[in-house]
Amino acid sequence: MKNILGFTLCLIFLLSSCQSDSSNAQNTAAAEADDTVYTKVDIMPRFAGCEDKAKEKRAACASSKMFRYIREHIQYPAVAKKEGKEGQAVISFVVAKSGKIRDVEVVKDPGYGMGAEAKRIVKSFPDWIPGLQKSNKVNVKYLIPVKFKL
Repeated sequence: MKNILGFTLCLIFLLSSCQSDSSNAQNTAAAEADDTVYTKVDIMPRFAGCEDKAKEKRAACASSKMFRYIREHIQYPAVAKKEGKEGQAVISFVVAKSGKIRDVEVVKDPGYGMGAEAKRIVKSFPDWIPGLQKSNKVNVKYLIPVKFKL
């Protein structure tokens, strides 16, 4: 009788552990196939190039590198320069699971070609370090300001 009870308990345990392994595999596969775009995740995506920094300093380093990239690559629109116009464009984009930038849109356009130039710069970003949600790479929407100052 004890042997049958022990065997039954072992069988139930084995079946439940196999089931949880397969459901974990299904959850991982579902996360990989999921195209949901998040706005806030456990670990936000970041501009590449700061992986050698301490974990708590990576976000600040990445932000600094991103804005340096913008400053180095921006071309002040001729019309805005001629008219003496300054402003701030706001750009929305998605950092995909792969780190690629996609779905770039101008959210706020001060005009005079500034929104289009800001969009061009964001589209030219190198691949980012993707965001993580529950240890899975996910798509994350980002907003950044791009200031134009003469």
